[in-house]
Amino acid sequence: MFSAISTTPLLIWLACHFIGDFAFQSTWMSIEKGKSWEVNFYHCATYTAVFVLFAHPSMLAIFLLFATHFVVDALKARYKLIGPIWLDQLLHILTILLILWLKL
Repeated sequence: MFSAISTTPLLIWLACHFIGDFAFQSTWMSIEKGKSWEVNFYHCATYTAVFVLFAHPSMLAIFLLFATHFVVDALKARYKLIGPIWLDQLLHILTILLILWLKL
């Protein structure tokens, strides 16, 4: 059940993460996602869509990517419980690593 994470899928998923979280997040989304659940939803949907298009995750992985991203971003942008961006990014990357490690 548990095994090592292959390099190629890891690199694809990390690329999807950075493209979805930075390149495809508009300034509007970045500013407004802390004020609006709808904007946070749009950001997380756009983020997750990158994985669907390029990493082809399972339905469970899609759900986990979306849900954890939604919660982590709300904790950072809306509730200010996560301060530094490195912690936000660490939580997103740990989610990806867990999904890949468990082969979900």
